[in-house]
Amino acid sequence: MKIAFRIDIGSETGTGHFVRMSALADVFTDLGYICEFFTEEDEHIDYNGFDLIIVDTYKVSNDYIKNLNAPNRTLVCYDDNALYTYSCDMLVNANLYANELKFKFGAKTPKLLLGGEYALLRREFREAKPIVIKENANTIFVCFGGTDLHNTTPRTIKTLCQIDGVYLNVVLGKYTKNDEEVLLFAEKYGKDRVKVHKTPKSMVEIMQKCDIAVTSSGSMIYEVAALGLPAITIKQADNQNFVTEYMSRNNLIESVGDWNNVDLSNLKQKVAALLSNYKQRLILSKRLTEQVNKNGAVKVVQEIVASRS
Repeated sequence: MKIAFRIDIGSETGTGHFVRMSALADVFTDLGYICEFFTEEDEHIDYNGFDLIIVDTYKVSNDYIKNLNAPNRTLVCYDDNALYTYSCDMLVNANLYANELKFKFGAKTPKLLLGGEYALLRREFREAKPIVIKENANTIFVCFGGTDLHNTTPRTIKTLCQIDGVYLNVVLGKYTKNDEEVLLFAEKYGKDRVKVHKTPKSMVEIMQKCDIAVTSSGSMIYEVAALGLPAITIKQADNQNFVTEYMSRNNLIESVGDWNNVDLSNLKQKVAALLSNYKQRLILSKRLTEQVNKNGAVKVVQEIVASRS
């Protein structure tokens, strides 16, 4: 079986769509299927040679989705925010708030795979054990996705380094443009205190060395949840509204606002308080791990394969 993934990725969009679809592709590849990825730049592609198309993009239309349907072809759509009218065979939304959305359907009514039971986690997170919550906590994971479009990392480093005795593991994504500025801050505060990792091979190894996370509310929040890493978030885009609101409302994370109105003194206060509160970190870690099925990607693939048999 040949599978086409139509995704968004780039300096403006980030890498979240690719990361979660690559989790599916990894499982499909293990089963011997051929996977190919396409973006907006590949719209000339002829999909006739593919048995399955999986769409994860904010940049198409209702007609685009409708026209992908064909005899003997399975069409799967991934949707975060109920953006389109879906005429497809299967609709996936692995966000915790998915069951609160109102989806619209066209000529076909798809099978729905909704919620954290279908979390699309990469292999390293599927196989990883949750972090150990330590009584004495001092190490913070800092990452704002594949782009850090709003340059949130430098001011976060500056704020967190005002807390005595903390250490930072900072991850820069593939499309970040503030690498030099971040490295200057690492020089300023000491590379033993601020360790910078550019597109690391293993995110799990870095996260497991940390006690809490300061991050965005994008796809990475589910990797954080899978490891039980207590998190304070700064929202980076409007498409993170639902997950931020849901996880805050259900006491799974703490949010300190949007990239453009974050109160940095509040961030400092909340981080210091969470680091010093062993009991709260234990509670948050347990709650987070209960929200996501680590083998959600495997479960989605099994559903897709079963639908074609």
